[in-house]
This record gives sequence, structure tokens and C-alpha cells, in this order.
Amino acid sequence: MKLVMKLALVISATLLLGKGAVAAQPATTDLNFAIMRNGEQIGTHSIALRQAGAETTVNSATSVIVKILFVTAYHYEHNSTERWIDGHLVSLSSTTDDNGTKHRLDLGSKGSGLLLQVDGKSTQVDKNIMPASLWNPAILRQSVALNSADGKVMPIKVVDDGMENMTPPARPAHHFTINGVFKQDVWYDEQGKLVHAQFVGTDGSIITYELAPTGLGPTASDGRR
Repeated sequence: MKLVMKLALVISATLLLGKGAVAAQPATTDLNFAIMRNGEQIGTHSIALRQAGAETTVNSATSVIVKILFVTAYHYEHNSTERWIDGHLVSLSSTTDDNGTKHRLDLGSKGSGLLLQVDGKSTQVDKNIMPASLWNPAILRQSVALNSADGKVMPIKVVDDGMENMTPPARPAHHFTINGVFKQDVWYDEQGKLVHAQFVGTDGSIITYELAPTGLGPTASDGRR
């Protein structure tokens, strides 16, 4: 059970991982990842990004099931929708079921900032806050990020590890290390698209995001600002 609790902490803090515009992204992007633990699939993570003029909408879904002796020991479901206009976050809504503990989050503009509502409690946050969504490489320029499940603001520090050749996918990718609640390594391709992520759980297990082949197709158009 301790192993399951440690794994839950890693997944919850990771999938939910200031100022800065949305980085270059194609007008339409669908990314699908297999979530692996020590080489065995335990879940999926999907990203659907749609851009129309100045507006960008991102829908994300995460599903994780950990079984021990054919019995579900841990499950995690997270769904979120982000809406951006001219590179600024204007709304975020999410629902989370963390092994039976449920959260609902809504974020929207109010006055000079953003009103954050989590499980019925409201607070004001900085208008330039960014969710810790790995789809957006602009997170790499931030010092804090918003956990889109429980609404906590987390300090982060990013290290640039340079370019590497990823196999798979067989393409150059830029490697960064994000130090926050725990260390996570992420790789983005030359178009700023997330292609791989890796984390080490507190129990020593290796958790990775493996991009499905369909996520490597040609992009529709350039959404660079």
C-alpha cells in the first residue's frame, strides 16, 4: 500500500505539472501517450489542442489504473479544459478523481486577476499564472505553476539540458529538467511539441509518457505568435 500511495503522489503532481505567451503550436494537434511504470502500461494521457485565430482551446484527459493481484489498488481520472486568448489563460476547468478523493476546479477572469474556485472555496490568483500542463513549453519560463487538480501554486525551477536524439521518436528533441514537488524530465521537438516525459517515483519506479505513433504525424499549420 505504501508503494501505491507514493505512486499516487507522483502521478497527481505530474499530470496536473507567470507571464508568457503560448509557444508555437500547430492549429490542430492530437497527442496520445501511454503512461508506463517500469515498462508496464498503467494508463493513458491525451491532449487535443485547437486553435482558431487568437483563441486556443486545450482538452486533456488522464486515466490511470494500478492493479495488484488483479485487484484495483489505485485509480486516477483527470479531465481539464484550458482556454487561451492571445497567449493568456482566460479560463480553466477540471474534474479529478484521485482514488476516490474528488476535486472540481474552475478558474476565470475577475477584476485585475483570476478567480480560482476549488471544491467550493474561492481565492484570487495572479492573472499571469500558468497551469503546470506539459503540453505548453511556455511553462519552462516560469518560476511557479498552478496545479490544475487541487489549485495549489507550486514553485518550479527549470534546467536546460540541451538537444538530444530521441529514439523513438527518431527526431531531435530539447531536454529540460523541471524541479518542483519532484524532479521530472521532459522533451520537446523542434516545433515545441511534447514528445516524451520521465519521472522517478519516491519508491524508485520509473514512470514515462510514451508518445503513440499517431502523435508524430504532420502538423496542420503554424500557430506561432
